[in-house]
Amino acid sequence: MDDKWRINKVGDDWMFIPKKERDEKREYENLTIRINERTQMIGRRENEIKTLKKELREMKVLRTKEFNKMIKYHKKFLPTFSIFLDDDKYGNQQWGVWFSIGGKRKYIYLGTTIKVSYHLDLLENKLPHYNKNNSYEDTKGYYGSLKPKNYEGDKHKEIIKSKIESYVCDVVKKKMIGVLKKDGNLDRFYDKKYKIKGTDILYDLYKKSSHYTPPQKEVVKEKGGRLRPIKVGKMRNW
Repeated sequence: MDDKWRINKVGDDWMFIPKKERDEKREYENLTIRINERTQMIGRRENEIKTLKKELREMKVLRTKEFNKMIKYHKKFLPTFSIFLDDDKYGNQQWGVWFSIGGKRKYIYLGTTIKVSYHLDLLENKLPHYNKNNSYEDTKGYYGSLKPKNYEGDKHKEIIKSKIESYVCDVVKKKMIGVLKKDGNLDRFYDKKYKIKGTDILYDLYKKSSHYTPPQKEVVKEKGGRLRPIKVGKMRNW
């Protein structure tokens, strides 16, 4: 207790002071004691607060580190997709897509224009590939009838490109999330050994559709030729 607030005794005792003054003195002494206790309590609390503030700063530093590690995922889990139409060395049009995430890129080949368009038609049920006799009709669907050109602003190219983005990109994104949940990072996704068969993505989606028809074989007799099986459903490269 701070001595400057103590009242010094006058004589050997306080008994000679009237009762009223003695009561006031007692109340004063009690007040100084409570003040001293409260001061000590505040001191302890201040030390506790200092400790808590230090722990809070350390936690915030850790949070920043963890946030910076995760930001590349939840900000770029909408990855940058670059879908393009190109020609192979034989002059055949083909679709592909680059995925750019956190400074890394992965390429997925989707297939030729004919194949991609055919599978889009299957997926959206825009290909009348069965007639009343359940035989294959070599009839182009909506997307198969489009003729995309490899230049900016081509209408047919943009139609197919937007469809690829709506179907393919979502599938790959789910694969990424699956790898991340299992491994805690995307290293395996970028590994060359991790293969994504882009040519099958659209057809696999078609197989999950309500209008999916399993491939069937039908023997057709060609005039002047031999019988050969015709596979109905997934596009074949004859």
